[in-house]
Amino acid sequence: MMFLLPALAALLAATGSATLFSSIPLNLSTSPTNFNVHVTADKLERFRTSLSASSVAVDDWYNQHQNIQFGTTRSWLAKAKEAWTNFDWRDKENHINRFPNFNIPIDDNNLGLTNIHFIALFSQKKDALPLLFLHGWPGSVIEFLPVLDILTSKYNAGTLPYHVIIPSLPHFGLFGGPSDVELTLSDAARLMNELMRSLGFVSGYVVQGGDIGSFIARILSATYLECKAFHINMLAPSSEDEILSNANITATETEHVQHMYDFSANGSSYILEHGLRPSTIGLVLASSPLAALSWIGERLIEWPDHRYPLSLDNILTLVTFYWHTNSFSRNLYPYRPMAEAAVENKLFNVPTSKAKPFGYSVFPAENILMPEAWAKKAYPNLVYYKRN
Repeated sequence: MMFLLPALAALLAATGSATLFSSIPLNLSTSPTNFNVHVTADKLERFRTSLSASSVAVDDWYNQHQNIQFGTTRSWLAKAKEAWTNFDWRDKENHINRFPNFNIPIDDNNLGLTNIHFIALFSQKKDALPLLFLHGWPGSVIEFLPVLDILTSKYNAGTLPYHVIIPSLPHFGLFGGPSDVELTLSDAARLMNELMRSLGFVSGYVVQGGDIGSFIARILSATYLECKAFHINMLAPSSEDEILSNANITATETEHVQHMYDFSANGSSYILEHGLRPSTIGLVLASSPLAALSWIGERLIEWPDHRYPLSLDNILTLVTFYWHTNSFSRNLYPYRPMAEAAVENKLFNVPTSKAKPFGYSVFPAENILMPEAWAKKAYPNLVYYKRN
């Protein structure tokens, strides 16, 4: 998820200076086009009007509990609304546009013509490694901006060891595609592979995924030859056989596994809502800025490592980006199979390579995990494991 960024940034950082990274090093049959993110003044004004007209509910017994036991609190939402009225979207827009943004058309055999948005730092080094970064929900390309800040301050295009590709996942953010078909995680993986092929990386790339992106990364590893290795920071047990009750796991891991069980019992109801009633929750979230902030804000308060909480400004940035890109009702499709598995009391599973090099990082606040012993037993190709 978005909360592993400091670790990724540290892994990727080195010395150098910032310069332009928009020059694509390969000759392509279909070249991506540069563009700048820009929300029209009229749309910004409509948002401000809608926010002003949105009401915060009256006090009740549930919304006055300050430990978010029952979800978003009234006091937090009221303060967030006040801050949102003075929020400077143009400043955030400028931050996004500080890096090369592209659109590229992909003519998919199943979905037809789609438009994939991505941010990229292209290296001019001949041996640069292509890296594909995949976000989750309620994430977006926004969550990778701190990594890009560090990379562009430490490298220039001549010294950057990587081609860094950060796409909007299908139906997230600035992705453009058909609305008359239901997307699947397999569709999303296929489009991400086609993106990398279209950028000329047919000889191979490495993928990192968090949350929803971790499932897509795993599908890429199992399905496409171009994906040579994969790293994820969320790994869910795929079957009861992978839950090794007698394994020698540490006290910290035991406590973390209990957290996962508690999350499954008390914190995962959103998966059922997203997966079983996507139309209803999508319409609700798109109807009011405060409705969206209440729903997503709960996750962005509760899920991060409490030692490093997200600032209100960061939360507002993520939700505002969703609002201006009409993401709320479009990006719930990944939860359909998860909810169906939950209803059938089964563990959700996706195809995952057990041959390609696999890296797995565990972070203390992650809601879903596998202890090291479980992961090594299930994946003989696990070449890198780190508990952070």
